[in-house]
Amino acid sequence: MVFVNLQVRHKTFGLGTIVSKDGKYIKVKFDSAEKNFVYPDAFEKFLTLADGTVNDEILADLAATNEHKAKILAAKHEENVRAMTHGIVIPGKEGSSESEEEDSYRNSSDSE
Repeated sequence: MVFVNLQVRHKTFGLGTIVSKDGKYIKVKFDSAEKNFVYPDAFEKFLTLADGTVNDEILADLAATNEHKAKILAAKHEENVRAMTHGIVIPGKEGSSESEEEDSYRNSSDSE
């Protein structure tokens, strides 16, 4: 798909024209300014084509990006679970709700 000269609409900036696409970024020229957006993520929340639609190629790129993000999150979750089962403390996970629940259970059973 040719992105340069494609007319898009932004919720705040209004009508604009894509002036360049460089890797995962597109630059859109609006009346007020030029803005850079992450492609295709911007079409998920901020941009639509000038006619108010998003074409099939952009939707396919969005789906592929979201699938890739989901795989990364699943891999991180799996890594965290493996680490926790081996007693490894993950930075930022020290005060998890599971340990708080265990502590409150121990405290309540000690007082009985």
